[in-house]
Amino acid sequence: MSEINTLAAFYAFSSGALWLLGSLLFMGFDKVNIQANRWLGAFYYILACTFTQLFLEDFGIGGSFLIHLLELPRWAMLPCLYMAVNSYVSPSLPKKKWFFHFVPFLLFLIFSLVYLMPNLFNEQNDLLPSWIGFIVRYFFFIQTIYYWILCFSLLRCHQKNLKMVASFTEKIDLEWLRYLLISVLFLIFIRILSISNIQATYFSPILYFLGIILLAYSTLTQKSIYAIETYHPAEKDEIAPKKALNERLTPEQVEGLKYIVMRKTVDEKLYLDPSLTLSALSDNIGINTHELSYVLNNGVGKNFYQFINELRTEEAKSLLLSEDTKHLDMFGVAIRAGFNSKTTFYTTFKKATKLTPKEYIKANSEAH
Repeated sequence: MSEINTLAAFYAFSSGALWLLGSLLFMGFDKVNIQANRWLGAFYYILACTFTQLFLEDFGIGGSFLIHLLELPRWAMLPCLYMAVNSYVSPSLPKKKWFFHFVPFLLFLIFSLVYLMPNLFNEQNDLLPSWIGFIVRYFFFIQTIYYWILCFSLLRCHQKNLKMVASFTEKIDLEWLRYLLISVLFLIFIRILSISNIQATYFSPILYFLGIILLAYSTLTQKSIYAIETYHPAEKDEIAPKKALNERLTPEQVEGLKYIVMRKTVDEKLYLDPSLTLSALSDNIGINTHELSYVLNNGVGKNFYQFINELRTEEAKSLLLSEDTKHLDMFGVAIRAGFNSKTTFYTTFKKATKLTPKEYIKANSEAH
């Protein structure tokens, strides 16, 4: 019995870590992502209640009323995570109809106040008919899977849309949030495993604790997210350019604008600006962002990220073989070519040439 209690103590470690993590987010350790961090902090607080409940149940501490209070906010847990992801992805946009995500929680709260809590005060054990217990248990599981998929879809859509308006995404692609969602999926997997396998139930407190460590690491390594144009969702005419073709630009207009875009961008080497965005380029060329995005997608056949970074790659190829830049290291060449990230430079260069920058230099040196 002492061995089981020792393992169950990891529920307390998980709970304590989550209470601390939620408090850090609410106190504002990041002064930029305030709203998103508060939603994520609420998610961690509710998750902490769950692990506190598991700890108390395993050690037989606390009565039914306390256990019920800790279980009460559970249906709000995943909606809080969804609101956090939504706020990270689009911090400057209003969150419409957010209230509806919490309707199941409010219904359960009302049901609890009217039916469950009076029975708890009267110390009646036959609290729920079996069919209600079944709904409560499995609705939460379905809700968890649904909101995780929703959160992951939001993140994927965000990362895809970024490349339509930004030429540099490493610091704003929310990659840390992807690891956080993977950590949440790990916790879900442990829950499923512990239901179906007795051995997994025995070791689940330790596995949960490892998942919480991953959550904490992902959260504390987040980068500040500023409300800039790169976080606005892509417009419908950017997502469905074929439909917009008949509404916005004719093929002749596309070709004409394509010529202007290429001439201005290449001749004036606008791509050398490492902070270049879709809106900055559209202002320089003199057309609006939707038309520029449309011309790039349909006329050039590339999104903004591909278009600009391929031009930078061509610049880098010239710089790598130039005698004037022999004194520069690879990062120096990347900066001179317009990149502000070595990762983007290497990835784009390798994709375009099938060679690393050093391999490219060697191959061209041997050719001469």
